[in-house]
Amino acid sequence: MPRKFIFPILVLVLAILACNIQSVSPTSTPMPSTDTPMVPTLTNPAVTTDTSVAPTPISGGLTLDMLRNGTYHTPAYDRTVSLVNGSYSDVSGSGTFSVQMLNVYAIGDLNGDGKNDAAVILAENDGGSGVFESVVALVDQAGAPHQVSQAQLGDRVLVNSVDISSGVIHLDLVVQGPSDPLCCPSLPQKQNFWLIGEKLWLMHLDSTIGGTEHTIVVEIPANWATLTNPFTVNGSLTVLPFENTLAYRIYLIDGTPVNQSSFTVIPNSGISGTFSHDFNLSAAGITDWVIIQFVDTSAADGSTIALGSVILKAH
Repeated sequence: MPRKFIFPILVLVLAILACNIQSVSPTSTPMPSTDTPMVPTLTNPAVTTDTSVAPTPISGGLTLDMLRNGTYHTPAYDRTVSLVNGSYSDVSGSGTFSVQMLNVYAIGDLNGDGKNDAAVILAENDGGSGVFESVVALVDQAGAPHQVSQAQLGDRVLVNSVDISSGVIHLDLVVQGPSDPLCCPSLPQKQNFWLIGEKLWLMHLDSTIGGTEHTIVVEIPANWATLTNPFTVNGSLTVLPFENTLAYRIYLIDGTPVNQSSFTVIPNSGISGTFSHDFNLSAAGITDWVIIQFVDTSAADGSTIALGSVILKAH
């Protein structure tokens, strides 16, 4: 081959190799944030949360018409109702019971099967002043909506928006602060729910108080890590909790409580802080997945101001 062609060919080969190297998925587990990529199904817990892997294209699945005319089990009053155009009403001698699917909802993949699932907000009323709202997760089951789990949000809260991305349900809402009457919520919150197995888990919550966002982030370990007892969890807080004391709760993924306690966080130079706490689950004989929630509660009424979580397996 003539020497004048060698250099251009070499440049072309090196460029192709560089492109291939850049497209390789990283082997390290990405650091978690207040959100997380698509939650892997627990039948295949080895699935990584690698954001470089393209999600399964979504096709078909649930539609708005299916949701507005679906059958639901109501979380607050424990009743089964069938909506017609988003509404249900039962007038009897004991009063009126009604259910409304609110106009804030989201359609997206919750379980990684490539089909559209949904998150809707149901509002229940039994004739009194209370309107109890819940987020309901529905998955596509043989082409029809199947209610797999739900979580109550409160009485007369204001849900501004619902979104599903990377398998996570994001809520933007306003709830009652410590001094608010039930009629008039004023405390902005953001809540993230994960559908883990067949249970909807609140995995992140932050509140904005006086223009300052109260957030808890678990930084180490990453979600879905497998650890050896004892292990350490590290994180940070944008605002220090009351008396610098942070609570934690440990659950099995079916909701069974394992333990709860509290510890002292480390203040930074300003109002923020960090935490590092050691755990040892060997005495409890736990070898399955657990969820550890870190919770900052209001000293005024005990409500949750901020919550951060991590899901892991320890042995």
